[in-house]
Amino acid sequence: MIEKLKSIKIAEIMTRPVVCTSPDSSAYDILAKLNSTHFSGLPVVEDHVVMGIVSEKDILQLVLQGKNLKTTPVSEFMTRDVVTADQDCAILPLLKAFIDNQVLRLPVTHQGKLVGIVTRHDLLKLIIDSTPEFPVIS
Repeated sequence: MIEKLKSIKIAEIMTRPVVCTSPDSSAYDILAKLNSTHFSGLPVVEDHVVMGIVSEKDILQLVLQGKNLKTTPVSEFMTRDVVTADQDCAILPLLKAFIDNQVLRLPVTHQGKLVGIVTRHDLLKLIIDSTPEFPVIS
């Protein structure tokens, strides 16, 4: 299985187009978008460049802080130090990035621009699909 994973590039498993948001969106807008898409987080993008990432956890922290979700812009609470992956990167370094950074999703870039997103779920599905002896439950 390791040999097969070495030959697969992130571009082959990433999701695109990416549901994202802008830095000036309100926390309430993000909450509505997360609810309607069933995603747990979104990249924050400006001119196709990843500026940050926002998650359900960030929204919950705002609620605990008593912030007004309708007037608090994403730029005030997003995570700014975002780990990204290049679309031409192989899967094994991507697995390491997920483990080392303890993230659920990684924006995928090409020449600095957002082109996709990959999640832990995408990686788990790839591992299952790449393992012929893995039992299929129907």
